[in-house]
Amino acid sequence: MNVQRTSPTKERVGRLFWKFFVLITVFQVGADLLVHAWPIEKQRIVMFFHKPAASVIVAADCSKSQQPPASAPSSSKPEIEDIMGGIIASLASAALLAWLLSKPIRSLHSAIADAANGNLDVHIADRMGPGNDELKDLGVEFDRMISRLRTLIVAQRQLLKDVSHEMRSPMARIQAAIGLAHQQPDQAQALMERIERESVRIDKLIGELLALSRLQADVDNQLNEEIDLRELLSDIVDDARFEGNANGRFIHVESEIDGVVLGNVALLRRAVENVVRNAIKYSHPGGTVEVGTMRRSGGRVAVIWVRDSGTGVPESDLANIFDPFFRSSMHARKEGSGLGLAIAKRVIESHGGSVVASNAPGGGLRVDIEVPLLPGEAGTSRT
Repeated sequence: MNVQRTSPTKERVGRLFWKFFVLITVFQVGADLLVHAWPIEKQRIVMFFHKPAASVIVAADCSKSQQPPASAPSSSKPEIEDIMGGIIASLASAALLAWLLSKPIRSLHSAIADAANGNLDVHIADRMGPGNDELKDLGVEFDRMISRLRTLIVAQRQLLKDVSHEMRSPMARIQAAIGLAHQQPDQAQALMERIERESVRIDKLIGELLALSRLQADVDNQLNEEIDLRELLSDIVDDARFEGNANGRFIHVESEIDGVVLGNVALLRRAVENVVRNAIKYSHPGGTVEVGTMRRSGGRVAVIWVRDSGTGVPESDLANIFDPFFRSSMHARKEGSGLGLAIAKRVIESHGGSVVASNAPGGGLRVDIEVPLLPGEAGTSRT
């Protein structure tokens, strides 16, 4: 047997409507009664306190012995009609006001129910009515929240898809190597080296995923260290030169500035190092990676820029190179997880800065990292 139940939305809206209706009616009817009754009561009170006591007694005796004037009943009838008319008008206005107040709330509740059921394509601001009041602002904020949730869910699904793809390839190679090792025992040593390389690749991928996840969740993100910019960049360049020279790439420092950044030295070092190592990887053999620093915004912001000597990135891909697992179509076969720049972007943003990429004139990709300096850090630049 099917049992029909009242919709929770309709039930709540009905209760809310009647609460508004009763509350407004009580106030309006009470005001109407007070307006009509107060002049009569006021006149009686004034007459009572201004007449002599004897005349009050005589008036009282006369009222008992004499009949009331014939006009008295006719004068009270209009008063009753006025009161009834005011009550009817109060009921009508109360119903209208209650409906106007409950309608946007009903629309908002319906949108929230849709979102709770998985429909994230709802828009409520346009249904909250014209004007610019608190309820309309609530609808606008609700739409913004839903849009943000929709973006995060899409990004989460894409991330899960990319992780599955990135993990599947090395796992397939490991399984293939294990199968070949059983079939060709004489090649076991070479196959074991292959398995080891793929295991290291998987371990590195998992480590970067954990790092990105912790950054997105702001876990252990204490930004209270004073970081000397020149010292930080010097250490990164020394390590990059060691790695680059081994691969036939060179590092050249264009300019340096003095300055102090407030943040996490390990995270900031990792972010800048990821950008520099990315430039080394995509530079041509024998090419040079240029690194420099400068100031912007009246000296309040430090800029660390890195330029490689590669082929650059298509303009359509520039906005996406900081997304997790994104690889430009020009460099799809390059090794790597595609998480280095995504981690760098998240770290820089957590330090109150920004990172942008552009194709440099003459070729190569240039990445600009902006971080705010501590107030009072005048600093000097050297070329």
